[in-house]
Amino acid sequence: MLKTILKSAAFAAAAMMLMVPTGSDARTLDEIIKSGTVKVGTTPNLPPLSSRNTKGEWEGFDIDIAKLLAAKMGVKIEFVPTDVPARVPAVVGGLTDFGMGAITRNSRRMKVVDFTVPLHTENLAVLITDKVKGVTKWQDLNDAKYTLTGCRGCGPVKFMQANTPKAKLLLVDNPADMVRSVAQGRANGLIANLDFYPALLRAHPSVNWVILPNVIKTSYCSIAVAKGNHSLLSFLNSAMWEIQDPGIHNELWEKHYGVPPIVAVKAQPYW
Repeated sequence: MLKTILKSAAFAAAAMMLMVPTGSDARTLDEIIKSGTVKVGTTPNLPPLSSRNTKGEWEGFDIDIAKLLAAKMGVKIEFVPTDVPARVPAVVGGLTDFGMGAITRNSRRMKVVDFTVPLHTENLAVLITDKVKGVTKWQDLNDAKYTLTGCRGCGPVKFMQANTPKAKLLLVDNPADMVRSVAQGRANGLIANLDFYPALLRAHPSVNWVILPNVIKTSYCSIAVAKGNHSLLSFLNSAMWEIQDPGIHNELWEKHYGVPPIVAVKAQPYW
C-alpha cells in the first residue's frame, strides 16, 4: 500500500514538473513574431516607470521603451502586471516573454534568467521625513529605535538586512506601500533606489520628505528574458542599441521623471 502511495505521489510530482514552463519552453523571437503579440511584464505601481492612469491605460518610461521594442518586432504588445516579487518568476514561468520593472542585473538572478544590456541605472539612497532627527547618513539608522521598510523581492532589502540589522524591518508588496508606510508613521524611513520615487512622494503632499545627499550605490537595471532564449536576447540587445545610440532612452527618462538620469547609461554596441 505504501509503495502504491509513493508511486502515485511520484507520478503526480512528475506531472506537475512537466506543467511548469522551463527556459526551453520560452517563446523564441520567431514564435513571438508569428503569434503577433509580445507579452511584457510591467510593474503596475511604480510611476513614472510604469503605472496605469485614470483611464486604465499603461504609461511611463518602461511602457514607452516596451512599445518601441514591440514596434521593432512588428507585433502588438500585451502588458502583464507583475508586482516586484513576481518580476523574475513571471519570466521563468513563461507568463511573460520579457520582464521590465527596474530589475537589477546581478549574478544571483543570472542563475535563472538572462539579461540585456543595461536600460537605466538606479541609485541607492536614504529617504526619511523631517520628523526623524539626528540622522545624517545611512549608518545612523542601524538602531533598534528605528523601523525601516522595504518591498519583498527588492534588492535594497538585502542591503538593509546586512547593514542595518539592529533596525526593525517592515516588508510590504511594492514601493507605493513603502512610501505610504513612512507617510503614515508605521516606518521611520527606507533605503531604496530613489530614482523611481518622485511621483510616489508627490502622493503625500503633507509630508516633508528628506533624501540624504550621499548616494550609497549605483546599480544597473536590464530587461530579463528566459534563460537560454538567445534569439530574443540578441534581438533585444540590437534593438536597444538602436534606441540608445541616439539617446532616446535618456530623453524618455527626462520626459517622465522631469530630470536627467543621476547616472546615464551609455549605448553599448557589444554584447
